Parts: sequence; structure tokens; C-alpha cells
Amino acid sequence: MVETRNPSRRRVLLAIALFAAACSPPARSRAPGTSLIELVFDYTAAERMIEAVDRKALTQAEAAALLENRGIAAMVKKTGVFSPTSTPQSFVADMQSFVVAKRYPKGDFALDWVYKNRGQVRGLVKGLRANEEAMRSRIVERVLPYAPRTGPVTIKVYFVAGGMSDGFVLDDDPELALFVALDKAQGDRDGVEQNLTHEIYHALQKASVANTPEALRFAATIDSQPALQRLVATTLWEGTANLAADARESRGRGSYASMWRKRYLRNLTPERRRENFRLFDSVVAGLDQGKTDWESTYRSGFMGEDSGFYFVGMEMAGALVSARGRPYCEELFVRPPTQFFRDYFALSDADSSLQRLSPDTRRVIEGLPATW
Repeated sequence: MVETRNPSRRRVLLAIALFAAACSPPARSRAPGTSLIELVFDYTAAERMIEAVDRKALTQAEAAALLENRGIAAMVKKTGVFSPTSTPQSFVADMQSFVVAKRYPKGDFALDWVYKNRGQVRGLVKGLRANEEAMRSRIVERVLPYAPRTGPVTIKVYFVAGGMSDGFVLDDDPELALFVALDKAQGDRDGVEQNLTHEIYHALQKASVANTPEALRFAATIDSQPALQRLVATTLWEGTANLAADARESRGRGSYASMWRKRYLRNLTPERRRENFRLFDSVVAGLDQGKTDWESTYRSGFMGEDSGFYFVGMEMAGALVSARGRPYCEELFVRPPTQFFRDYFALSDADSSLQRLSPDTRRVIEGLPATW
């Protein structure tokens, strides 16, 4: 059951100039060469969580009812990806325990963080609601130059509180939706917008493969794919989202927006760029030799303060878009991720100014299947 109490109903259809050949005509009348992105915001998960943690007691039924909310259920599910002991059942028990003691000594739902920042979350909900239309326009303007072919799309945005992720898209979600945590944002609305822009690009990636069965099957089975395949795919997906949502272009100087911006500035120095590519080479070697696994790979490159493989993928994508033009992005996600790497290998052969992956990395990746 999807919770619909007081969701934002203000929907603005944003006509955006996508590439004429890339757009199939929607049912409604529109000018040639345009497509529609519709962003719909739902704040109820964040609102219900901050109301719940403020309570002095919750019955088991009341705590379990929180999971009927679409955003809360997704937050719990995503937490379980990183922390297998974090289940819907443990969430119910943790909620009941927390509201009585107001302490959360263990667990990954971050209930103490939600409670501590509940005033900031309330302020963000109010501020985001008041500025929805302008925020929609800015986000679409930023992702537009790198938009894959989608046709008209409606993306549901759920603002949540709790869990381990700042923002996420569920791989197996039948709804085109994303989730952004407000308790992590330090009350900084501009930082939320920056995070939201990155996640909206992930939703566009997902929408672009809707009519490509091979790509859909690959994404649906990503958790069971060989680690090397997961590495090249995740580097592509996160790298292109990092490019489209370049935090150096974000507005505002609040603490959360500044955190995202500083991450880019650290990772895009010449020294760190070389270091990130070397780390990628070492991880590929470890996977190829059976000395490491996916969990270690993910922690090394996609988690933590720097998440260096986001920037390896970003640099590769930026170079290819610069060389081939922005239409390169149109079909990028309906092609196997290994093709993205093959394209970069060819480009770096021709342009000595680009960062290069090692010959061994190239050998390993070119040995992966060139098809889905």
C-alpha cells in the first residue's frame, strides 16, 4: 500500500529540448524535438518518520504501519542491502525501542540521527514545498545536456528520513522512482537539490532501457552478475550521473552543498585523478586473480567520503562526450557497459592527454562479453 496522505500534488510538465531523433512522440500534442519530464514530489515518508521518532511510545501495530508508506519501506529495503540484519521486522522492533529510550546504540536505520535532525527535516520539507517549481526547472536544465533517450517520463521523488543512503534508486522497482534522505542534509536545501539531481539522472538511465529487454534483464540480475561485470556497469552508471550532476555547478554555499562540491574538487586534482585510475587498475587485477570480491570492490571505489570510481567513470564519460558530442549519451545505457570502456580505450589511444587504464585492465575488460 502506498501512503498518500498529503503528498505534493503540484505537477509541472517541463518541456525540454531533447534531441529530435531521440524522442518518440507522446500522446499529447507538443512541438517537434521536445520531450516531457514530469517530477512528482512526495514528502510523507520524511514527515511520518519525524513524527514517529518524536512519540513516547509505539505499539507493534503502529510501528509496522509505518512500512505501509512507500518511502519508508524503500528506505528499510535499501538499508538491508548494506546491512543484511536490518529487516522490516528489526525496523519495527527498533522503532518501538527507540521512542521509549531515545537512544539507538546499534543498528543502521539511523533513528537517532532522524531524531536529532527532526527540526532540520521539518524546515526542509517546508522550504522544498515552497520552491518546487524553480527547483524542477534548474534540475532539468542541468541533466538535459546528458539526457539519454527516454521519451516522456514521470519520475516520482520520495523524500525520506533514516537509513544509510543519502539517495538511491531501487533496481527492481516497477515504478520510476527515487528516494532522497533529508536527515543527511544538515538543513541545506541547495545540497538536497544537488543530491536530487544525481538521483534523477539515475532514474533517466533506468527509463532509457525500458524497451531494451537485454538491458532490463542485465539490470534486474545485477546482484548475480560476475564482479567484473558489476564493476564496469556501476562505474558507467555512477560516473555518468556524476557528470550530469557536477557539484561544481551547484548553487548555494551551505554545508551539504559544500560537502558535495569539495568531493569533486578533491577528486579532480591531477594527483587524485591518477590515484583513482591506479586504484581501479588494482581492483580489476584483484578481481581477475580471484584475490578480492564485489563487497571489497564496492567499499574501495563506491563508498566513503571520496568514492573514487564515481570520478573514474565521470572522467571517461566526460572525455567521450567531449569527443563525440552530447548525443553520445542517447544510446549509452542500451549498449553493454563493456562497450563504454572499449570506446574509452580507443579514445585514450588517440589522445595522450587522457588518463589511461593499464594494459592489464584493458586486457581483462576486453575479455569480458561484448554483448549483454
